[in-house]
Amino acid sequence: MYKKIFIAIDNSRHSNYCIDLGIDISKKFKSQLVGCHVYDASLHQRRFRDMEKGLPPQYQDESVLQRQRDLHTSLINLGLKLISESYLDVFSKKCREAAVPHECLLLEGKNYYEIIKQVQKGHYDLVIMGALGLAAVNENVIGSVCERVVRRVKTDVLVVKNKCLEGKVVIAVDGSVPSSDGVKSAINFAKSFDLKPTAISVFDPHYHRVAFDSIAKVLSKQAGQIFRFGEQETLHEEIIDKGLAKIYQNHLDRANLTAKNAGVKINTVLMDGKPYDQILRYIDSEKPSLLILGRTGVHNTNGLDIGSTTENLLRLVPCNVLLTGGNVEAKLEISTKQSEYIESPENKKEYKINTDNRHYSGNILLKPVECNQEFDENSTVKAQNSVVWTKEAQTQTERIPSFIRDVVRMKIEEYAQKMGYKEITTKIVNEAREKLINDSSLHKI
Repeated sequence: MYKKIFIAIDNSRHSNYCIDLGIDISKKFKSQLVGCHVYDASLHQRRFRDMEKGLPPQYQDESVLQRQRDLHTSLINLGLKLISESYLDVFSKKCREAAVPHECLLLEGKNYYEIIKQVQKGHYDLVIMGALGLAAVNENVIGSVCERVVRRVKTDVLVVKNKCLEGKVVIAVDGSVPSSDGVKSAINFAKSFDLKPTAISVFDPHYHRVAFDSIAKVLSKQAGQIFRFGEQETLHEEIIDKGLAKIYQNHLDRANLTAKNAGVKINTVLMDGKPYDQILRYIDSEKPSLLILGRTGVHNTNGLDIGSTTENLLRLVPCNVLLTGGNVEAKLEISTKQSEYIESPENKKEYKINTDNRHYSGNILLKPVECNQEFDENSTVKAQNSVVWTKEAQTQTERIPSFIRDVVRMKIEEYAQKMGYKEITTKIVNEAREKLINDSSLHKI
């Protein structure tokens, strides 16, 4: 599953959790681990300059100051380097004892910046980093370095909050591509770590009611006649609410079938309400060791780094969080040398060491219990008959109002499946539009 894993190391408690989890994952998936620590000597040099004006008069002579600067720079650089190497020694020792292939990278610079640059150029398919670092305080829920890295890399990221990876894993499902990647990751983790997976899907009809009422208050009488308010109200009550429930149940059915085909039994839970709030309540109730989320959701627009639901849950849940979506294939470059220093183009040193080797009583739709259901072969949506959308077709449907867009897309998918199409193009969207245009319950596309 994961071939090359980057682990951020800073000798904090969460960093040690990362090492232990990384070794466990490496054993299961035969992955290469790369432990990296970044130190910033220039920060201390700047601080020393800032304090020079406060030194006693005898130290204000420029020649004396320069000698002190040189001494400070030499001691700080050497000291930080030795400390940093000690951090990596802990990582390397654990890896050798576990007999997992690994490397150590020692980089100088701004921590989050160097980590991002290394991840972007290193062809990793998983990044493991602690939610908090050495400078953590009690009120923090996620550290600044972790947040900056998560926002700027596209690789899968495992944000570690505890060293446990056992019991239950929860997957948030919304029909997006990153969500589908999350289902596949959950299946692999469930099989390798003997976890019990639950797919949870949450739709929010309440938002649409609020939006509808808001529109009604600002429409003039003439605009209301053009908008055909009575028909739209019927549309909302009879189609959108029921349609949303059907759409999100279909997402769960697809996840169920994917797991079933992989030989994994998966529980499914369908809820209505605010997604992050309902998922958080479920997490607090069931206490899984891992939550898997798509980096962005079904309403993603180009350039979005992380979805709002994912961001809220990343900050608030107490368990480990795996963010999926946007991976590139890892490239393994395992050195045969035991240890070496490599001078980088930026005059920075990279130090490498290589070895050979429950019941939830929330607002749940249908039944207020966990659905331990098998996939219904007569379900409306079947993964084996599902269709894919071209980018142009998806863009075309972005013009549809957001509170009905999913319903219309579902209708287009149903039309495409009925006609035997395997791919939805702009041409298919136009065909479906002509069929739906006489349906008074739907807007024109």
